[in-house]
Amino acid sequence: MKNLAFIALILLTGFACKKKETKEDETPVAPPTTNPAAPVFFINIPSDADGVLMASVTDHEFTNFYVTQLGKASAFFYTAPGNYNYVDAGVVKCNDSVLVKQSSGSYLYNGKPINGQPVSGIQYGSGFVWNVSGNTNVPAFTYTSTTFPSIAALTSNTMIPKNNPYNVTFSGASNADSVVVMLSGDSTAIQKKTVGATSGVCNFTAAEINAVRKKVSSYFPYINFITYKIQANAVASRKYYLVGSISSSYRVNIQ
Repeated sequence: MKNLAFIALILLTGFACKKKETKEDETPVAPPTTNPAAPVFFINIPSDADGVLMASVTDHEFTNFYVTQLGKASAFFYTAPGNYNYVDAGVVKCNDSVLVKQSSGSYLYNGKPINGQPVSGIQYGSGFVWNVSGNTNVPAFTYTSTTFPSIAALTSNTMIPKNNPYNVTFSGASNADSVVVMLSGDSTAIQKKTVGATSGVCNFTAAEINAVRKKVSSYFPYINFITYKIQANAVASRKYYLVGSISSSYRVNIQ
């Protein structure tokens, strides 16, 4: 199963050693005052965001290799731009699907992938409608977008020479601002670049290609596209960004 546009979080657990009690040990330690870490987005979110609401479609591959496009939704509401303490926004819905508030304070609707069905989860064929009931720190609002980005389709060769530059070419990315192009393998972190949706090309150097060559013969590198459009909605002196994004994935070979 491919999990696009998400980063795995590794939780490390440790153990405490028993130590001699001293007066110094009883001194209270002040908690850190730095802001929480920002949520990880693969797209470029403006820094003045009071909140981000994302309508997204990603590939979901079943064990029988059937792939469905899964419609999801997520939302993040902040106390202030750059301060990633989440605040309650009341009931949050996208296309009549109610998002579930997470323990972190963000909102999520994952959808249910259905084997044999081309599109599962939320349907974004006619765009999206967000309804936020609001709360003390978040004003109530409704936002409608009648278009949704379309998939970027790979048009360049899937056989990539490892010691040469490679120009990823694509078509079909419409109703969008930009396309994130990611090249991933089993031997390095993701190589990621953002290009204009109408450019149709993204260039990787020979060094970047070499960094993602496969190490295990049963694993294959992938080229992933995230086509997206960002729209701003100002409500009661706050600015919320509404994002529509759709992902596509292609297996390639680096030789």
